[in-house]
Amino acid sequence: MDKPFRKEFEVKWADLDPNRHMRHSAYNDYAAHMRLKIIEEAGLTIEVLEKLKMGPILFKEETTFYREVGMQGNITMTAALLKARSDGSRWSFIHDMYRHDGIKAATVIVHGAWLDLEKRKLAIPPAEIAEHFLNMPKAEEFELEQL
Repeated sequence: MDKPFRKEFEVKWADLDPNRHMRHSAYNDYAAHMRLKIIEEAGLTIEVLEKLKMGPILFKEETTFYREVGMQGNITMTAALLKARSDGSRWSFIHDMYRHDGIKAATVIVHGAWLDLEKRKLAIPPAEIAEHFLNMPKAEEFELEQL
């Protein structure tokens, strides 16, 4: 198993709802930020994706909440590739969020693909994207779907 990509964040006042805990959509905002960071760390910077005229899109986003997150301390978010086709055309990521005390607060799983930004259609990514993408950190339960 690869070690998941990990980053610590300070909980912001804007992340909270009237009940003084993290609003549901903030979990997904942090997961989206982590996906862009892990993709960038794999060598697929915004400049590379722009040059190749490709962008990641989501089909489905699932969030499971375990514990409340408030303003007490920071959170740690992880990101790892959960599933991918061998050509890199379809993929899933898993994100886990941990509170400052190490307790898992939530899991976010997303399923997505690549969009050709000129044709505005789903596309098989160029080999350059697939190679970088399939080399990023993977979850323990990672599945590679052979075509």
